[in-house]
Amino acid sequence: MTNPNMCKRCDSMDRSCCTLRAENNEGLPAPVSGPEIKKILNLFKDKKRSDFLDKRINSPQFIGQMSILFPDMAESINNVFPVDGSHFDLKTQEDACIFKDANGCLLPDDARPLFCRIYPFWFFDDKPNIFQDPNCLALENCQTISEVVLCLGTKPERLKQIHGLICENWGLHHALPREKKSRLIFS
Repeated sequence: MTNPNMCKRCDSMDRSCCTLRAENNEGLPAPVSGPEIKKILNLFKDKKRSDFLDKRINSPQFIGQMSILFPDMAESINNVFPVDGSHFDLKTQEDACIFKDANGCLLPDDARPLFCRIYPFWFFDDKPNIFQDPNCLALENCQTISEVVLCLGTKPERLKQIHGLICENWGLHHALPREKKSRLIFS
């Protein structure tokens, strides 16, 4: 069942998640954090931020999407992505990520934005979930989350680690229950 070339096959069929489609990518691409920007700049020393990043306003739609992705982090979302503030995302060219070419992603895996590395997975209540992307070949060929994990050649532990890094890099934190918060402040 393992097929590490699934993403390349998907891309060759013009079904790639690196191509934006209104029906399944509303609110995407995801923001790119400071550490992610630094990694990309280190790869392309001749490039400026403006060569590969777009600055976007934190619209109500964008904040709504962040609230869906992080349902228990409303306070952090409001602090990190205030209304009418801004964030960066990767530029697109002809409705595809600027780093997508005929052979897939130009970025090595360890320099790709974390959201790209975790997609199509996401975590809610520390449990893996899958975005319902009708263009994803892996999702079309697999019936369960476990099958998709195997098909894409990853591991749940690695995906959970990436999700944690996303929260950390974006500055999003779970709210502590009021009782625990009080004990932490006064102890």
